[in-house]
Amino acid sequence: MRKLWIINCENTVDIEGKQIPRLIAPGIFIPNSSNPIPFANAKSILGQEYPFAIYNMRAENGINFHLEAFAILAGTIQENGTLFLLCPQWDNLENELDFDALRWNENHAITCPNFYQHFKQLVAKFGFEVRTDLPKLPAASGQIPSKIYQLTQEQQNILQNLPLDPADIHLITAPRGRGKSTLAGLLATALSEQNKVLITARSYSALSSFWRSAEQKIPFFAPDNLIEQVKNKAIYPNQWLFIDEAASLPLPILQQFCDYFEKVILTTTTQNYEGTGRGFELKLPKMLNKLFKHWTLSQPLRWGENDPLEHFINDLLLLNGDTVGENCNFPLQSVEVALIQRRIEFYRLLANAHYKTTPTDLRRLFDGENQILLQEIENDQLIGGIWAMLEGGLGEELTQAIWRGERRPQGNLVAQYLCFQGNLPQACKLHSVRISRIAVLPEKQNQGIGKRLISQFILQNIQQKQPLDFISVSFGLTAPLYQFWANCGFELVQITPNKEASSGYRSAMMIYPISEQGKQQFSQQATQAFVRDFALQPFFTEICEELQNFEQFQPLVEISLDERDWQNLTAFANGKRALPAVYISLKRLYLSAPQTLNLLAVFNEHQQKYSKVEIEKYREIVKTYLKSVNH
Repeated sequence: MRKLWIINCENTVDIEGKQIPRLIAPGIFIPNSSNPIPFANAKSILGQEYPFAIYNMRAENGINFHLEAFAILAGTIQENGTLFLLCPQWDNLENELDFDALRWNENHAITCPNFYQHFKQLVAKFGFEVRTDLPKLPAASGQIPSKIYQLTQEQQNILQNLPLDPADIHLITAPRGRGKSTLAGLLATALSEQNKVLITARSYSALSSFWRSAEQKIPFFAPDNLIEQVKNKAIYPNQWLFIDEAASLPLPILQQFCDYFEKVILTTTTQNYEGTGRGFELKLPKMLNKLFKHWTLSQPLRWGENDPLEHFINDLLLLNGDTVGENCNFPLQSVEVALIQRRIEFYRLLANAHYKTTPTDLRRLFDGENQILLQEIENDQLIGGIWAMLEGGLGEELTQAIWRGERRPQGNLVAQYLCFQGNLPQACKLHSVRISRIAVLPEKQNQGIGKRLISQFILQNIQQKQPLDFISVSFGLTAPLYQFWANCGFELVQITPNKEASSGYRSAMMIYPISEQGKQQFSQQATQAFVRDFALQPFFTEICEELQNFEQFQPLVEISLDERDWQNLTAFANGKRALPAVYISLKRLYLSAPQTLNLLAVFNEHQQKYSKVEIEKYREIVKTYLKSVNH
C-alpha cells in the first residue's frame, strides 16, 4: 500500500544527503533529480514511476499548493512507496497565504480556508501520518527502471478483439494507472502494420512518450488542423484515428471526427485530474450514427486494489461520492461543512455536465474571490447551476493601458478583450458579470432548465443593490449555442479572429445590458460596432456559411471612417495600438484610398503573423497619410 506523509517543518530538510532550505522555490523532488521540477512542468513526469517523491509546498511568506501537480506526482508513486508533502504550519494552514492563487485569483495570493478544511479532513479520514521530520532517504544511483508489467486479462482481451470487432467507433475508458496508454500504443502499432493510423489530442505536449516516439509511423494532428482537413476533405477518411484523452475535446468536434473517419478509437480517463467531464460517456454514444462499443479497464497496474493514496487523491479531486464529514475526525463547524458541501456538489455538477473541468476550477470554486453561484435544486438534488465572475470597474489609467495593449492583468477576460480587440474601453470601466459556466445534469438537459437559470440570474442581478451594467458570456461559436444565448436575450458583440486549437471554434462574446448606462452607452454601441465591422473581417464568409439565417451576420460593408476609426489609426501610427486591434480600421482606410496606400499585404487572409519590420512599415504609411489629411 502506498502512503502520504505530511512533513510539518519550518527549517532545512535533508533530501538524499542535501540540505534543502525552506525558501527554495516550491516544486517537485524526484530521485536522481538535482533540481526541483516546477509545478508547471509536472506533466513531464506523467507515466514515470518512483519509490518515493517529495512535494515542496513551502514558499516565502506562505505556501504554494498546485493541486494538479500534486495529483500527477501521486500517480507516479510505486506500490509500497511514499509521497512526502513538505508543509509548514500544518496546524494553521487555513490562514497561510497560498501563492498558487496567483494563477486563478486574478494575480492575488489569498488564504484558502475552505480547500484546506477539505484537505485536512481527508488526511484525517485516511489516517496519514503528520510528523516534523523527514526520514533519511536513500541516494539513488543511475536511472530508476520502471517495472515491466505483464498485460492484464482486460488488456489482452481488448488488444486481441477490438481490431476484429464490427463496431466503427470504440471508446476505451479507465481510471489512472490501468495501462490505458500502453494498450493504445500496442493497438496503434499492430494496426499500423496494415492500415493508415493517425493520432490527435488536446495538445502535442499532452501526449505520452510513446505517441511522440512513434510520430514518424503514426503522425500527430492538432484538433484545429484536423478539423480543417476534414471540412476540406483534404485527408483520407479510410484510416484508424486515435483520439487521446478524448473527453478533453468538445463533443461536436468528436462527432465530426467519428462521422468522417472509417474507424475511430477514443481513449479517456474516467477520473482525470487533468480535466474532463464524466458526462462524456453518457453523451457521446447518443450523438453517433455508427456502430459503437465501449471497452473498460479496471485493474490497477502500478499499485494494489483499494490503495489509500489513490482513494485520497480521488476524494481530494471530488471524483468519489462521499460527502464532507463522513468518516472524518477533524472538527468542522456545521456552517463550514454546509458551505464546503455546497461547493463540492457544484463542482461535481460541472464535472458531469462539461467536457473540461479542472483542478484549477476546484481551487477557484472553493476559495476564489469575486465569484457568484446560482443553483437549481429539485427534490433536494442539485440539477443545474451558473458560475459567474465579477469583472470591470477598472480605473481610467489601467483601462487605457489595456486599450493600448500595454497591460494584461489577470481576470476580466471579456472586459479586457472588448476593450482591446473591440476598441470599447467602456467594457473595462463599467461593472459586469461574466458567466463562466452554466451546467445542467445530462439527464435533465433539453428541458428548459438552462434558460430558466439564465432568466433567474438576470433578474437576480437587476434586483441587487450594488451597481451592475451588463452580463457577458464567451463560448465556442456554434449555431446551437449562439441560438441558445440569443433566445436568452444576449447580443453578439465580438468573434475572435483565431480558432481555439483544442476546439476548432472561434470564441463568440455576447452581452445582456442591465443598467441604463449599460443599455444606452455600451450595449448599443457595441452591437452597432460589431455589425458595422463584421463584413470586413477575413473570416466573414466562413462564418456566414457555417451559421446561416442569422440576421446579424448579413453583409453590411461600411467603408466610411468614423471617429473611433480615426482614434484607432492615430494610436496605431504612434505605436500605441497593435495591428490585430486596428485591422478593421486599417482595412476601411485602405478601401477609402486604395491607390494611395500600400496596405494590401496586410489583408492577406493566409498571413497570421507580421514581423516587427512589416508592422513598423505599416505604421509609417498610416502616420504619413494622417499628416497629409491633417488628422
